[in-house]
Amino acid sequence: MPSIRATVANSPYLLLYSAADPTELVEAARADADAMRAGGDPAAAGSRRPGRRRLAVAASDRDGLVEGLSFFADGLASTRWVTGYADGVADRVAWCFGGHGSQWPGMGRALAAWSPVAAEVLTELDGLLPGGVLHPLREGLWPDIPASTQPLIFAIQVALARWLWAEGLRPAVVIGHSLGEVAAAHIAGALSLREAALVVRTRSRLLDAAGPGGVMATVGLDSGEVAARCARVVGGTVVVAAHSAPRETVVTGDERATNSLIADLEREGVRCRTIRINAASHSPRVDPVLPELRAELADLAPAPTHTPWLSTVDPLGSPRADADYWARNLRQPVLFTEAVSSAACEGIRAYLEIGPHPVLVKPIRDTLHADGVQAPLLAGTGHRGTPEPVALSRALGALYCRGADTAPSERGSE
Repeated sequence: MPSIRATVANSPYLLLYSAADPTELVEAARADADAMRAGGDPAAAGSRRPGRRRLAVAASDRDGLVEGLSFFADGLASTRWVTGYADGVADRVAWCFGGHGSQWPGMGRALAAWSPVAAEVLTELDGLLPGGVLHPLREGLWPDIPASTQPLIFAIQVALARWLWAEGLRPAVVIGHSLGEVAAAHIAGALSLREAALVVRTRSRLLDAAGPGGVMATVGLDSGEVAARCARVVGGTVVVAAHSAPRETVVTGDERATNSLIADLEREGVRCRTIRINAASHSPRVDPVLPELRAELADLAPAPTHTPWLSTVDPLGSPRADADYWARNLRQPVLFTEAVSSAACEGIRAYLEIGPHPVLVKPIRDTLHADGVQAPLLAGTGHRGTPEPVALSRALGALYCRGADTAPSERGSE
């Protein structure tokens, strides 16, 4: 069973409870909230009685803990608490890495200051990625173009994953969406950190070099319907860029033609959402840069993976992580929903999105629902505007509530 160890100094609080009956959890939460209001030490809180009913409460300070405990006891929703039944779902977890769109100013700042493991990774990547990593993350300012944004997303993904690994967690499989496949390949063991950084900086730079003017958008229809509509567009090229979920497809292409298709679909009542990127990856617009990408990555020497990696280029194949693979990764549609379905067929019901902000949780949920998967566990390591230590603690709490084993919560010195 996975083990979650105590974290490093300056950790947020993570209080863990178990009991045989939900009423016991409510009583324990209320008692601890009352005790802390009276000045009690949060380090003394938490109750691990025999039983599979579980509760986890995470917050950065005492007041947050009191609020989370009180809200749970009163039956009020809050992001500070999560409850569940330890049914063993968290014994096998898919680690999922998203693509462009998860970035936000301030991401990574708390992570680098809090975790020596993450700080070491970010420092190493600072010398491997264009423009560095530490200064842009510290200042929270960078040009919102692929060559600047995507290396930072990758850096946060790897730093978070390495922290989880150091805490004793291991993925049953890894899955990456577009850019996220580079982090997945590294965590699976196919690429060294230096090789993965080379792929990211080459891929993102050439995506910029392919030229601005591209548009990407999410459409609330299945990929077959969307492909048929794309084929009827006049005045420019629009193609399917990603199969995100059974009823969620990403389109991309020439700006005017893509916007025209989106406008038509919205008039018909189809839900559409433009993705914040001025590029058109996974489309013919990147064809001119693919020879250069293959040339610059020709010396990659992928290693055998130590962790299963489900490809979103070819979910039924065995990804090799060589230059040709990364050319296909940039050009072909992202078959994300197919990869998630493959994981579900292997009995995996827990999915942890690793990145600055969840962009895959909804597509994963929709895919699993369509596949008839009951009571899956979906969690994310980051959330826009939430310091990473707090978001990570909440993710660990969600895993604990579905069966992951963990040591009692501790708080380091301030």
